[in-house]
Amino acid sequence: MKKSALILGVSALISLGGLASCGGSKADVVLTVYNWEDYIYEGTDEKGNIVGESAIESFEKKFFEDTGKTIEVKYVTFDTNETMYTKLSKNLVKCDLVCPSDYMIQKMQSEGMLESFGYDKTTKKYTEGLNNVNNNTSPYIKDLFDSNNFSDFAVPYFWGTMGYTYNTEYVSQEQVSTWDFQWNPGNDLKGNSLKKKITIKDSVRDTYFTAVMHVYKDETIALKEQHEAGTLTDKAYNDALSEIFNRHDTETLAKVKAALSELTQNVTLEVDEGKSDMVRGNIYANLAWSGDSVFSMDEAEAAAKPVTLAYEIPEEGSNVWFDGWCMPKGANVEAAKAFLDFLADPEVAAKNMEAVGYTSPIAGEAIWETVKDWYEADPEEYSEEECDECDLSYFFEGTLPEGEEAKILIPTEERGRQFDAQYPSEETINRCAIMKDFGAEGNAALYKMWNEFTASF
Repeated sequence: MKKSALILGVSALISLGGLASCGGSKADVVLTVYNWEDYIYEGTDEKGNIVGESAIESFEKKFFEDTGKTIEVKYVTFDTNETMYTKLSKNLVKCDLVCPSDYMIQKMQSEGMLESFGYDKTTKKYTEGLNNVNNNTSPYIKDLFDSNNFSDFAVPYFWGTMGYTYNTEYVSQEQVSTWDFQWNPGNDLKGNSLKKKITIKDSVRDTYFTAVMHVYKDETIALKEQHEAGTLTDKAYNDALSEIFNRHDTETLAKVKAALSELTQNVTLEVDEGKSDMVRGNIYANLAWSGDSVFSMDEAEAAAKPVTLAYEIPEEGSNVWFDGWCMPKGANVEAAKAFLDFLADPEVAAKNMEAVGYTSPIAGEAIWETVKDWYEADPEEYSEEECDECDLSYFFEGTLPEGEEAKILIPTEERGRQFDAQYPSEETINRCAIMKDFGAEGNAALYKMWNEFTASF
């Protein structure tokens, strides 16, 4: 589900066709990792030039230093949760680690496909072998995993939100402040029609929820107003929003199908090319994962003809997603844990985050210094009056040196851009919901509706 800017360059990358067998390796241990495309530090710069060791190469060295054993990481990629699930469930792929998204973790867990990490709900810690994960994971992410019962079968990897990337020359913030934008795009800021200048995801769950929020807009806005008035607690608001967000009853499916059918004249479907189309100016708004939006904004700034892009999460609410590492049944548990604990080292996590563009679940001083290096206002360029103070205590609490607050000054003119895409405010997070698995019957009905909709494009 989540993608980034980099071109694949890991020497350990192998084709899916070669994954079924791990024979022939001279290493003492073979670890097969099944991950999203472009979702780890490759040891390359933004142009794809090799500039150092990849995360995998560094891990292989560290594993030998720690254990005296050689390890070969066979690294393979997939493009969607559904592709990954089909390969694993049909035994077309065998691996020790895989990185599904939230709702797919639930599905695989319920079907008995995963090994347990031995998470202790009393201490809220993973068992031996995952010290970095226990010590460095953000308290927000820990609570998110624990409260949704993911921790026993998944270790967090990246997280983010979903919203619109938009070209500020053609589209206003007000236009993309609602999911209604897809249905009623109107004209751009130059007076021309926005029809077919918008792309949405050819991904069932991601586009489906935008239609649910559109169909039930009156309910979501009423909840938002109650919350702002203080008559709904944060939890009550988020719980109620989550219920709407994950509706999939017969009536909702019918309403969503009707709503989606109205989109064919306005939008184009895409999976990965939208982020680059935004940079090239082919489209003016893109339904985007937060990390893809960061990529688009970065690339647009560096283009020969710079373009200013921004990111907006509509007022009705959105998705807060996460991808987590899971061990399929029969995995090499010891080697898998060693790899995950390596990734949870703040120095490694910072490299991965910089390369991928998505937000790491790892907190701590190294990540905080990275965030400040990227985003903190330069006092020689901006006065305090020209900045907003942003409090990220919800994410970094308890992980920084004693006495250091997780507060940062961001130039006001940069709000709604890369920083907010990577680190949304606690208030914004509260109006975002997690995707839940709909179960076999619910998924069958959803996919049937979706296939009928996509056939009309």
